[in-house]
Amino acid sequence: MTLVAGLRAAAYGIPFQPVAGVHGSDIARINGWKTIADPYGSGREVYVIPAIRPDVTVIHAAAADEQGNARVLGSPFWDHPLTRAAKRVLVTAERLVSTETLALQPELTLVPGFMVEAVAIVPRGAWPGSMHPFYEIDYAAVERYMEDAPGVLDAHLAAAPEAGRSAAIA
Repeated sequence: MTLVAGLRAAAYGIPFQPVAGVHGSDIARINGWKTIADPYGSGREVYVIPAIRPDVTVIHAAAADEQGNARVLGSPFWDHPLTRAAKRVLVTAERLVSTETLALQPELTLVPGFMVEAVAIVPRGAWPGSMHPFYEIDYAAVERYMEDAPGVLDAHLAAAPEAGRSAAIA
């Protein structure tokens, strides 16, 4: 919740975002987060998370068109604030669809094309993670990647769906 609060602050163009649920944790002290008094008089202190403005955000979408309009199916919990907070947005997508297809249900388009700098079509690009509704997490691949042994990264990259082929870029 604190990461999303920082991203939302940047997206809204404000220096910080109030957040609940931090009291009693050392995370606020470790990060140097400040508190402010509730301006509505409850007498409580509220933690405020500083704006987080990434230089670049890359998200993986279910579909995108040539104009960069991107549709994320499932939860947009991270993707929405990430794309609004970042200075530049790059999208990888499972498939390229027509602008007319996206226009049939415009409310499902999470990222409008004017916010997107580039799109690459990368089927299974979220692997070993999931991409609703196309595929689930590949837990076996994640477990292999977590091993502490020489060559693990090379083996992981060689097993990736995009290994040995280049993505189409729009």
